[in-house]
This record gives sequence, structure tokens and C-alpha cells, in this order.
Amino acid sequence: MNPDPPLDILRTLVDLGTELQAEEIDLPRVLDLATRNAARLLGTDIGWLSLFNEATSRMRVAVSYGVTGADFATMEIAHDEGLGGAALERRGPVVISDYASWASPGPVRDAMLAEGVASVVCAPMLRGGSVVGVLYAANRTPTDFTPADVSIVTALAAQASVAIGNGRLYSSLLDKTRTLEATFEIHRALGEAAMSDIGVDRVVRALGELTGRRLLLEQRVVPPFEILSGPADDGDGETAVTAVVPVRRNEADVGRITVFGHAPLSELEQNALSHGATVLALELMKHEAAQDVEWRLRGELLEQLLETGDARSGELVARAKRFGIDLGGSCVIVVIEASGLEPPALRALVQRVITSHDAGVDRHTTLSGQRGDRGVVALIGDGHDLDRFVRLLVRAAGGTVVWIGTSAGRSTVAEGFREAAACSRLARQASHDQARVIHGSALGPLRFMLDIRDLTNARSFVEDVLGAVAAHEDAGGAQLLTTLRAYIEEDGHHQRIARRCHVHVSTVKYRLARIADLLGRPLQPWETRFEITLAFRLADLLRSLPDERSAGLPQD
Repeated sequence: MNPDPPLDILRTLVDLGTELQAEEIDLPRVLDLATRNAARLLGTDIGWLSLFNEATSRMRVAVSYGVTGADFATMEIAHDEGLGGAALERRGPVVISDYASWASPGPVRDAMLAEGVASVVCAPMLRGGSVVGVLYAANRTPTDFTPADVSIVTALAAQASVAIGNGRLYSSLLDKTRTLEATFEIHRALGEAAMSDIGVDRVVRALGELTGRRLLLEQRVVPPFEILSGPADDGDGETAVTAVVPVRRNEADVGRITVFGHAPLSELEQNALSHGATVLALELMKHEAAQDVEWRLRGELLEQLLETGDARSGELVARAKRFGIDLGGSCVIVVIEASGLEPPALRALVQRVITSHDAGVDRHTTLSGQRGDRGVVALIGDGHDLDRFVRLLVRAAGGTVVWIGTSAGRSTVAEGFREAAACSRLARQASHDQARVIHGSALGPLRFMLDIRDLTNARSFVEDVLGAVAAHEDAGGAQLLTTLRAYIEEDGHHQRIARRCHVHVSTVKYRLARIADLLGRPLQPWETRFEITLAFRLADLLRSLPDERSAGLPQD
């Protein structure tokens, strides 16, 4: 029923094809051109074009011409329903002269009849094996569409399919180009942030600004160990976690970025976060390298303070001040021994505890280093919670048994080290298979022994009191020293002594009588008990000293 001569129709199709190709990147314009020209070339009252939505598998009217009803202009049906479904199933045009008789009852039929549709011709829009949509032309009066009419709609549908496909492809390429350009800009911004050495927190802030996301960086290299950046929580689910991006260096995780929000990450955001994680890994590596240098320099300062003893040169004082340390105040020394832990591993354990946010120490006035297989920490000045620091050391060691000795507040590092080292030895002797902490301040009046250079008299006293009992035991006698210590510590209670020594009460009585014979005096007088107690305490203390003064002492 087309009103135009065939030559004019062909010219129109050629011109339209050229226009469609020229306008292929403007999809709304493409749809409008195809629809209007279908109606114009066929001389119909109405024309419309429905597009296929892959996500919902439904057809929706995208553009219409000559339509009067609002419901018709927004009509949506399943892709396998109605005229469009029939055309897609046939993969060819469908002509309906009497729509009212052909259509099944339903909302779509009602909308079509309300628009006055009497006759319809439609053609599927296909691109390869994929569905693009369906192009329709319809009259409000009964019409017998000719084969030429069908050819025109089919040709327009094919042209529109190519144009729409090319337009979508172009749009996709344009989006990728824009994403690539934006990614380059993100790389440039993050690269400049890293090169300008603005710090980990500023890099996280820049990443939050570039993505518009609320971010949380968690890492254990440099304080603060948690950095929150980006838009504040608006109370509408911004605390929901969208993604977690690892920050990796040499195949090992050094931190992670938590991304908040409900919306999934776009390709641009994924690129930004991936590059941001790389920049943060490099930034953390720089901080770690600087920390290693600072640890080494502080360790050298501690070693020099230990080597120089109680002397303090002006150069040493000045060097300490460069680290913000005032040697004029008191210091507390902590000595750590660990079972089966190599010095590098022990050093890493101590450093990890010192830098933790809940260590209880001021890391700026803390020195740490090694002495043989022992770790040494100097807490200088105020601002340190010794008990908290020691508890965290024991907890951080996990299954490794550690023995820790601490000094009381001392005027020099060397003086404090002698006391703390003796306490760590004492802790190790007191408990071979369990973690133990002994504080120098808990030694009471015997603490003065740690400062005495010549302990000859102390050794002689131990030998005078315990020597005869030890010699009898060394010659193959019963475990008299163990029984004697139990006698003192259990306040002479025979039953408890027997349980502790795993012997019968009669055996305890026999041993105590033999000990009295060897000592040449009864055990009951308080003077005798005091001397034995003092001898045992001195023996324990002398054995804990880190030098040759502990050799040859009686051991039970």
C-alpha cells in the first residue's frame, strides 16, 4: 500500500541507509529515523520500534510515531509473546490484516486496540544470531500490506539493526577509551602522590577522592595501623563491605583495603584500587626500609651504651638526643630469652611488639637490640607501661617459651642490663618449660647483690651453709638439697615435704636428721632457718648472673 513509486522508495532506502550510518553513534536518533521512515514509506498511521533487553529477556517500546496513548508508548512484553515474538521465532516478517481477530486477550491486545490498530506488519531486527528488537508499522484501518511493504520494513529493520549494533559497539569503545584515559589520570595522580613522599595516609586519602569511596587501610608496618578515608557514613548502608583489596609485596600480604558501599565496583574503580594497592605496597616498603635503618641505628646506640658501662661521654649524650632520648633520666631494661627462637626471629618479635598500637611503650624513647641470643629493650624516661609491655611480649610469643627479666629504674643502661640479665637467668632456672617473668624490683633486699663486683664472700657463705649437704649428694647420697629446700619453703611441714619430694614421710624424717648431722646443728631454730633461706636465695641469684661468678655453686 506504499504511496511512493519503487524508484523513490529505493532512493529513500539508500538515503536513509547513509543517514543511519552517519548517525550510528546517536542511538535515539537512529531509532527515530527507522520508525518514522517505516511509517512514511508505507504510508501508515503508526510506527514503533521495540528493543530487546538481554538482562530481563523482555521487549520494550523504545520509540513510537503517531501514537496517542501513553500506555502504548511504554508497552513491555516477554520476547516470545505477541507479534514480535512470532517474528523473532520465524526470524522473518509477520503480516496481520485483522489484528483484533489474531491477538489473544490480554493487556497488550487491549493497548493495541485502544490505539485503534487494525492491521500490522513487523520485521525482526537481528545482528548475527543475536536479537536486537522488532520494527512495526500499523494502520488504524484494515489494510492489505503488499510484498513490497514487507520488503521495505524488512530492509529498514536490517539497516537499523546494523546501525544500532555499530552504535553500541562505538559507545562501548568510547566508554573503554574514557575508562582508559581516566585510568591513566588515576595512575598519574597516585604516582605523583607516591613520588612526593606524602605518606601512607595521604595516598589512602587520594585514592578515596579518586574513587569517591569510603576506604579502610589496615597494615602492620607503620603507625597508624588503621586509616579510614573517604566520604563519611551517611547512615544508608555505607558500612556495607563492597570489596577487600589485598596490598601485596613479594607475594606476601602486607595489608588490605576494605571498600564500603552497596554499589559494585566499576571497571574504573577496580583499576584505581589495583593501582592504589601497588602504590601503597611501595609506600609501605619505603617506610619499612626507613624503619630498618632506624632500628639499626637505635640498636647501635644501645650497644654503645652497654659497652661504655656507667660512663657517658658528651658525644654519646648528643647522639642519644638526636633520637629524642635524654640520658639524664632513669631507664628500665628488659632482657628476653626464648626457647628455640633464633636471634633474627626474636628481634622481629620484639620489634613487632614495640610498634604495636597497644604495646604500652613510647617507641620514640625505646631502644632495642641483641646481646648474643638475648633480646634487650631499654625503656628510657617516663611514658612506659612495663607490665603491659611484658604481657604483650609473652602473648606475642605464642607457643614459644620466653623468659623475661626486668630491672628496676636505673640511672644507666649498663646497670639496668646487669640486673635484668640476672633476672632473666633466674626466670629460666625457675621454669624450664613455661614462660616466666621476674622483675628486679621483686628481688627485695637481695637486689643489691647484683651491683657487687666481688662476690667472694657471698660464695663463701653459700658454701659454708650448703657445702656439706651438696658434697654428700654429689658423692651419691640422697637428694638432700632438694629436701632441705622443700623443708624451708614448706615451713617444716612433713606431709607437704613428702608430697613435693615424692617420698614417704619416714624418708623425709630420715633425710632431715641426716641433714642436721651434716650441718652439725638442729634445723628448728629460726637463726638456722634464716641462714639456710639466705643461702638458697644467694645461690639462685649467683647462678643467674651472666658471668663466671655463677660457676661451682651447689644445685639442688
